[in-house]
Amino acid sequence: MGRMIVIFCSLIAATIYTLYSFWLPIEGKSTIAIINRLPLLISPSTYVYIFWFFLFILLFIWAINYSKERNSETFISPIQTIFFLLVMIFQILSIYLWNKEALFYSFICVGIQLLSLFALYLTYPMQGEHLKKRIPIAIYFGWITFIFILNTCYLLLYKEWHGFGLSNALWVVIILTFATLVALHLRYHHYDTAYPLVFVWSFIGIAISNGFDELLVTTSSLFLSGVLIVGVLFMKKNPVRH
Repeated sequence: MGRMIVIFCSLIAATIYTLYSFWLPIEGKSTIAIINRLPLLISPSTYVYIFWFFLFILLFIWAINYSKERNSETFISPIQTIFFLLVMIFQILSIYLWNKEALFYSFICVGIQLLSLFALYLTYPMQGEHLKKRIPIAIYFGWITFIFILNTCYLLLYKEWHGFGLSNALWVVIILTFATLVALHLRYHHYDTAYPLVFVWSFIGIAISNGFDELLVTTSSLFLSGVLIVGVLFMKKNPVRH
């Protein structure tokens, strides 16, 4: 019972703070307003951030389902509780620091959050019912991976990094390609169909945001979205080794 209290309290706090700060001004500025301040090619259309609502609903369903478990072998473990609490703490801290425009410290917090999520992700065995129970965590992991990429690119643009002479559009294509490879790796080796779909949602948002102004970015985003969808549908899983 104590673990579930920790899970629910931290989740409620992170949900309220995240949704409020993303769309409503805190000290005169919202999270999205700060994101849109710089001409970041990898930034998706604003509608993409509605994903936060879907994500938190999914996490609440995940927590409620866990609270109904009676089998000690399937109940959330102490280490999973610790990792989840760390994720929620750094969720709040990263957004708080972002809205304070302490961009580097926000970047560090998102990085720690991402590592905590990955650690939580790895606590789920890659077989049977565990794969279904991992889905909300996999989706959260995918979304924070994208947020981390966005945060990194924003910080570099803010610091006026010149990208070794390569164009911004080419760098975006390189980054999106790398993200696609990571997603396909998890699809194949971790039997994960949820993680890549988060990037499909984000990549389409990037394509819509750039439109005809940056055709290289737009076409690459759409192409890589197609690659991910094909990977989710047709990539063959390896047999699970015991």
